Formats: sequence, structure tokens, C-alpha cells
Amino acid sequence: MNFDINLELLKIFYVVSKCKNITKASEQLLVSQSAVSKAIKNIENQLDCKLFIRSKKGVELTKEGEILFHSSEKIINILNNDLNKIRKTKTINILVGKVIADKILMPYLSLFRKKFPNVRINLSCTDIDGVLNKIKSSEADFALGYFIDNLDESYEQRKIQKELYSVFVCNKSYHEILNRLVDINELEKYPFIISAKGATTHKYALDLFHKYKLNITPSMEVLGTSLIAQFVKNGLGISVLTEEFISDEMNHHELYKINVNKNIPTRYLNILTYKNRKFNKEISYLIKLLLNEDL
Repeated sequence: MNFDINLELLKIFYVVSKCKNITKASEQLLVSQSAVSKAIKNIENQLDCKLFIRSKKGVELTKEGEILFHSSEKIINILNNDLNKIRKTKTINILVGKVIADKILMPYLSLFRKKFPNVRINLSCTDIDGVLNKIKSSEADFALGYFIDNLDESYEQRKIQKELYSVFVCNKSYHEILNRLVDINELEKYPFIISAKGATTHKYALDLFHKYKLNITPSMEVLGTSLIAQFVKNGLGISVLTEEFISDEMNHHELYKINVNKNIPTRYLNILTYKNRKFNKEISYLIKLLLNEDL
């Protein structure tokens, strides 16, 4: 293959051909006039022919210049079209639950969109095993969720510095445990609804029962915070949920906080990535946004 002219020289030639003026071309290319003249001279030397006829008004293409112009126009148009396709099809794959996406992630995505409007965001959800497999295989770039215990050193979890508060909740039919301080052991008497196995919140609820020595066997295990909240609203049991995620239901008096005599530990969300994986500028920017790091 005989292709001695590099793309940068071809671009300069193309812009000069379009502008028909070296001064205007240098302004458009943001380089000096001498650099443009030198580039044109370089191409002419490589091809051993004149590409432009110079005059006081500017430059005109020679026969050889016309041939190169048509070729360069095709090449540059094809390249620009393909680059635009690549830019438009850039995708960030995030593993995140619906409620966390709505209550936490959404404002950050709005900020991200202002800087990178053409990047596609793909949100999906899976259980812990699915999260780890997709992060490891690069099917997902990162996950946003609660801390996962006992991860091997291949993964990295970075905490988002936003405190989240867990609360015991019920609907108004549980009037006997509302509007007073409740001994946490009283909760053993009531049907309890928790997340299904495979969710970090499932383990969290069981650990909480163990921490306070509560003899509770969940009556229902349900997939997703929204569905748990629906069941609690309909009086099917009580649950422990993240207060920030059910603020609307609490403000509308559909769910009520049960005030217990124990302090429930605060929680944090984490960004889970595969350790030492290199990210492009778009993914790095979004992660820094979430972590509130300097951009």
C-alpha cells in the first residue's frame, strides 16, 4: 500500500481547498499561516506536483489538486460520519436498582448529560452474583448499590459520602405501635416483609435481626423496594426500608415510621468496579460526579 500523506496533512490540504485562502484556512485550523504553507509544500514535494496556483486573491486548485481534493473530501466525510456514529453509540452500562436510580442516580445523570449529551446510558438490575459476573466480564462498567461483604481483591468498592437511614415502617392499621417509643423486641409479634435472597438488603435485614437478637422469620420475601413498600402500604406486614427511598409514601401518610428504642446504623451506597480497570473519560467523569471528587 502506497500512502505517504498522513491524515493531518490531508486535512490541512482539504481546508485550504475549501477556503481558497491560506489565511482563512489557518484561522479555521487554529495554526499559523507558515505552518499551513509548510504543510502544503510538504504534500507537493511528496507528490512531486503543484496542487495550488497562488495569486493575490488566494489559491486555486490545479488539475492534480482537483483530483486530490475529491479524494480527500470522500475520505474526510466518511471518517467524520463514522466518528459521529462512534460518538453517538458510546454507552455506559450501569447496574442499579430502580429506586436507587430514581432517588440517587437521576440528578447525577442530569448533570452528566449536560457535558456528554450523546452518550447512551444503559441501566439494568440483577442479583449479587449477576452483578459480580457482569462487572468482571465488562458487560457492565460499574454497579451502584449497598456494600457487598466478602468480595475478593479483584473488585473495588468506593463509598458515596451520603448517609442513608434505615427505618422500620408499617401502615396506619398498626396503630398500637405508632406514636410511641417501641421496644424493638415487640416487632417479633408482627409479620415481616424483606427483600428476596440475592439482594444486599436481604442480608442486611437478617443481620439486623441477628444484631438485636430478634426472633423473626420473614413472612414474605419480595423483589424490590417498591414492591415491599406496596405490600406494607396494604397492611401485609412491616418492614425495614431506607427512609430516603420512601419519603413520598411517608409524606403522603401511606407509610409510617416505627420509633424503636435502638439506633439503627446508617448506610452508604458504593460504586463497585473491577479493580484497576481503565475507563474512558465519560465513565470516569460520571464516577467522579458520584464520588464528589474534583473534576
